[in-house]
Amino acid sequence: MKDQKRIWMTVAGVVFSGIGCGFIKAAALGTDPFTGAVTGIGMAAGIQYGTIYVLINGLLLAAVWILDRHYIGIATVVNLFGIGYIVQFVSDGILEASGPLGEELFFRLLLLIFGLLVLCVGTSLYFTSDLGVSAYDAAALILRDRTGRSLRFCRVGTDVLCVAAALALGASVGAGTVITAFCMGPVVEFFNKRMAEPLLKGRIAKGRRMC
Repeated sequence: MKDQKRIWMTVAGVVFSGIGCGFIKAAALGTDPFTGAVTGIGMAAGIQYGTIYVLINGLLLAAVWILDRHYIGIATVVNLFGIGYIVQFVSDGILEASGPLGEELFFRLLLLIFGLLVLCVGTSLYFTSDLGVSAYDAAALILRDRTGRSLRFCRVGTDVLCVAAALALGASVGAGTVITAFCMGPVVEFFNKRMAEPLLKGRIAKGRRMC
């Protein structure tokens, strides 16, 4: 039963992460660093986001397999083949449906904030399920293990490289990039403690009863 719960948390987490990234992308206020880098590479290569996401993650996955396959699991596979297309579908759908409203700064800020919250919920779910991480997340973890530096330091390093790549390739880097970089960690930690960990342990209250 607990293994099934982990699997469903993993799948739901990846789906929510893709939806969140799609909202952030549609806000056009700067994406998260990795999405920005992937978008820039896709623009330069003339390849759709969903496809280039799979290709880049495939290369990263091969490197993770060689360096430390401990971080590869079902979440890695679902992330690799699913999230890029979810981001593209959600982002394109929002842009098509919003029309002129999509140009309004207030509306775009709402998209950004909502997207960040959904992304953090998804990240919390699939991190807590402990069935692997995305190839990009594994990069920072492997750097931490190999260098002895803190995870925060290593994650900032990988994010800075992605931001530099996004800027060089003409992708969107802006307020969303900065907000994601500084807020995502604390918000994910909040959802870990308040939602994902109690859900995994079956301790989320329902009325006065516990699930």
